[in-house]
Amino acid sequence: MKHLIEAPRTGHHHIFLEGPAGAGKTCRMIQRLAHLITNGITGYSILVLVPDRSIGQRYEEALIQMELGAYGRVDIQTYYGLATRLVRTFWPLVAQDAGFTSPEKPPVFLTFETAQYVMDQLIAPRLAQGYFEDLNLRPQRIVSQLIDNLNKAAINGYSIETIEERLSRVWMGKTDRLRHYQQAQTCITEFRRHCLNRGLLDLSLTVEIFHRHLVNNPTFWTYFTGRYQHLLVDNLEESVPVAQDLIRRLLPMMKSAVVAYDTNAGFRVFLGIDAEGAYQIREMCTETITLTESETSNPHLSAFAGKVGEYLRQFPLVTRKGDPKKAIRCLIQETYRAKMIERVGQEITRLVRKGVQAGDIAVVAPYADGVLRFSLSEEFRKQDIPFQVVRRYESLQEEPIVRAALTIAALVHPTWDVDMSPFPHPYDVAEAITEVIKEIDPVRAALLVKRLYDPKTKQLKPASNIKNPERIGFANLERYDTLQTWICNWQQKAEIPFDHFLRHLFEFISQPELDPRKASVYAKLVASVEWFKEAAPGMGIETHQVGQHYLQMVYKGIISAQYLSNQKIDEQAVTLVAPVYSYLLSGHHARFQFWLDVGSTSWWEPPHQPLTNPHVLARRWDATEKWTDAVDYRLRQEALFKMVSGLIQRCRDGIYICTSDLEITGEPQDSPLLRAVQNILRAKK
Repeated sequence: MKHLIEAPRTGHHHIFLEGPAGAGKTCRMIQRLAHLITNGITGYSILVLVPDRSIGQRYEEALIQMELGAYGRVDIQTYYGLATRLVRTFWPLVAQDAGFTSPEKPPVFLTFETAQYVMDQLIAPRLAQGYFEDLNLRPQRIVSQLIDNLNKAAINGYSIETIEERLSRVWMGKTDRLRHYQQAQTCITEFRRHCLNRGLLDLSLTVEIFHRHLVNNPTFWTYFTGRYQHLLVDNLEESVPVAQDLIRRLLPMMKSAVVAYDTNAGFRVFLGIDAEGAYQIREMCTETITLTESETSNPHLSAFAGKVGEYLRQFPLVTRKGDPKKAIRCLIQETYRAKMIERVGQEITRLVRKGVQAGDIAVVAPYADGVLRFSLSEEFRKQDIPFQVVRRYESLQEEPIVRAALTIAALVHPTWDVDMSPFPHPYDVAEAITEVIKEIDPVRAALLVKRLYDPKTKQLKPASNIKNPERIGFANLERYDTLQTWICNWQQKAEIPFDHFLRHLFEFISQPELDPRKASVYAKLVASVEWFKEAAPGMGIETHQVGQHYLQMVYKGIISAQYLSNQKIDEQAVTLVAPVYSYLLSGHHARFQFWLDVGSTSWWEPPHQPLTNPHVLARRWDATEKWTDAVDYRLRQEALFKMVSGLIQRCRDGIYICTSDLEITGEPQDSPLLRAVQNILRAKK
């Protein structure tokens, strides 16, 4: 690949690099980047576009290892990150044209959390009027789908005013859904109007301003194309339409460009990517280089993917050499899911004891619930096998140290009203005591709370009120008194910003033996609060109200203090990744993959989203096509086969099919993927 790495750096030479996963495209892109910099091209003039921050980290780490100096600093961005940064920088150029009421004021950028909070506040009166009442959806599910509609309009480059019409014209079901679409349009329009009046920018408005106004501004475009002369785009197939529009416009201006496309990929359809549109950029390039050999190619695994494709009535472009049955190392099938998880842990332990490196084992699942995470982590902890859980999104509310911090904050501020009765609940207080005072076990903590906590006043009494102190232990009561005194002292102090309070709390609860991971999680909590505080003025929230509203937002379930995980896969540990798409985008390859809950329809069934539709709202959707059961079925089959093919391309030696007869809810498990596997196992050679 010397030709690719050392391709001309001038003359508008543009290369389209395509190939399967594992063929080494990203490695060669990084080598190309290093070649540019070591041959006199400054990092300032290079733009690297990636679809995900985790992929960008691979470039950043490679550059650090190269020690290229100050001139080696390269702009490595996702499209969304680039748009946000440039809209913030060039705000005066676009604020008035974008329709903001007060364009002279600086913008307030909303996170996913704060955007949901604003939307929830706006639609609450509508819900009280009966909007969406027959959908049986929790408010946070309604909020997330409304925001998703806004985002789909932005990334596909059309007006939000057309969302209702696009959804309604394809609908073939009950007419009630048309009323829901109309209600959704009303809420979306009201949200956008509120943002323009308050100077708030959610993701959809940021992308729209960048795509419609900033890129078309002559002053900005002169700067942009003057700075960037060389372009590298990785995983083009995972890009959204407006990102592709930018690339098409940039390419003729670039002195050199390399665009990498992963064949048989384009997994994030529900996030609005357009793999077909991305491939058309190939026609704009000077030459095409095709990598055909995957470094992890296995004929038996390829044959397995082919047979699954046949069962799903797809037409896979994979080799049929090899025996598909040999791709399956073991079928783990149990009646109950808990037993299946136990068997998975035992089998992985057996592999490690036989000499398989822990980092060569990946566990993929459509979802990673608490039972799965806890069971596997306990098994591997006992066996001293390194283990990690990687999820695209993680919820801070699931972390005990975060729940403890928020509970203590509520105890310090008993006048806060978080619309929960009672809150903190005695269980919350007992959990917080156990988390903060490690020497007190849950049973003694529950006894303490029963004797010393008054849910009505939200007050903790001193330990001297315990009649039989020996049951708790004098040392434990002394530790409890330290916590109770700290809370009482802070109740007497003047109000301080909530993020500052959390820092003081951390100083109190942190100990030398504190798990570094918990410290990292706590830092994410503080960062989440800081983002909320920054957006508070635009949401009509006073500084002293931030803590109360943040707790209300979390405990009402509007959000779960959810954040985008930047955790990388540890090459030395067994890794559980969920959902499956997170693994497909991680760049990780394993000797063995354990596919969990194969009988679950979650492998095949998209989330229930009656207020949106990523396919219909896509730019590529044929306006004359109706949304029928047949169309829905076809798209599900295509998505499942693409997922299976992607996993196979990232596996070297074999897969373990893991399923149980019953779901965790007790319902029988059955899915197209399970039936396809059974069809392979029953087939005669």
